[in-house]
Amino acid sequence: MIVYVHDLRSSGVVRNAIDHAALFARTRPTTLVVGYDVGMFREEAKARGFALHVLGDRPGRFARATAARRLRRWLRDRPADILLSEGNLGHPSCYWATRGLGHIARVYCISQEVKRADGWKSALRRRWVTMLARDAARLVLVGTANRGVPMLDRMLASGRAVEAVNAVDVDHARAMARAPAPHPWLGDPDVPVIVTVGRLRPQKNHDLLIAGVAQARATKRMRLVIIGGGAEAERARLTALAEAAGLSEDFLLAGETTNVFAWLARAHVFALTSRWEGSSITLLEALAVGAPLVVSARAGDAVRVLEEGRHGRLFDGYDPAALAQALLDQVSPRRTLPDAWRPDAGDAVIYERIIDDLAAERSA
Repeated sequence: MIVYVHDLRSSGVVRNAIDHAALFARTRPTTLVVGYDVGMFREEAKARGFALHVLGDRPGRFARATAARRLRRWLRDRPADILLSEGNLGHPSCYWATRGLGHIARVYCISQEVKRADGWKSALRRRWVTMLARDAARLVLVGTANRGVPMLDRMLASGRAVEAVNAVDVDHARAMARAPAPHPWLGDPDVPVIVTVGRLRPQKNHDLLIAGVAQARATKRMRLVIIGGGAEAERARLTALAEAAGLSEDFLLAGETTNVFAWLARAHVFALTSRWEGSSITLLEALAVGAPLVVSARAGDAVRVLEEGRHGRLFDGYDPAALAQALLDQVSPRRTLPDAWRPDAGDAVIYERIIDDLAAERSA
C-alpha cells in the first residue's frame, strides 16, 4: 500500500495522509511517499509505524513535474500495488507518474469542492477532475460538497466513488488541549480572542475575517489570531490589511503549530470563513474541544456538520456585517456551544473497505 502526499506542511490533507498510512500499516505493508521533505509534520511522519520514502528535499519551480518524474522511477520496478493520492497538490504528480503503469491502481481523494463558480477556473477544474475520475480505480469524495456534480454522482451510483467524512480523535484532541496556554492573550478574560486555522491562501478568506472582526470591534474589543503558514508576501499583505482596519496591536499571525488544540480550547471563538472546503478538519478539531464557533455556510459540509446551527453560529460567508454580528453573539451570554457533539466514526472503516475491496478485485 502506498499513500502519497506532496509535502509535510501543516494542513488537514497531510494529517489525513499520516493517519491513513498508520491505519493501513496495521494490516498491510505501507509506505508514505512524500514529494518534498518540508513541513512541520516531518518528525511525526517518521514515528508512526509505516515506511517513509521522500522523493526530494525542497520544491523548486516545477515541483510537481519533478516529483512526478521521481515517483515514476520509484514505482516502475515495484510489484503490483495500490496508490492513494491525498490532496490536490499531489494528484498531478500521481497522475503523470503512473501513465502506462497498469500494475499501480490509483485512488484519488477529492477533498475540495469541484462545482464552485469561479469562471474559467471552474471549467478547468471540472475537466481535471474528469481526467482523474477516468484514471481512478476508485475516487474518495471527502464530505458532501460535491453532490450534484453529474459525473461524480454517476461514479457514486456505480460504486467507483464513495463519500467519506473527515474524522478527529476526540480523546487525543482533549488530551492535547490540556497543554499550557501557547500565548498570553488566551489568559485574558476581558478581551475575547478570535482564532482561525488555515494556510494563508485566498480559499480561507482571511480578508473577510479581518473585516468582520474590525466591524465587531466597534462594539467590543477583540483580538484576532490566524494560525497557519504562508508566503512572506501574503503575511505582509494581511498584516497591512489588519493595520488599516485598526487591529494592529490586536492582530497575530501565529504561524504553524504542532498543537492546534491548545489554541482552540482557549479561544473565545473559532472562526471559519472559507470560500470553499470539502470537509474541514479544523472545524472538527474545534468541535472536539468545545470551542464556540462562527462558520461560513460556504465552507463545504459545515452546515451539515453543525446540524443547521445547533452546534455553532452560521453566517452567509459573504457579509462582514453578518460575520461581525455572529462574533458578537458568540462572545455574549447568548452564545451557542457544541451540544454533546461527537464525530462521525465511519472514516477509518470507509478507507479500509475501499482498499480491501480494491485489493480483492485485483487479486481475483
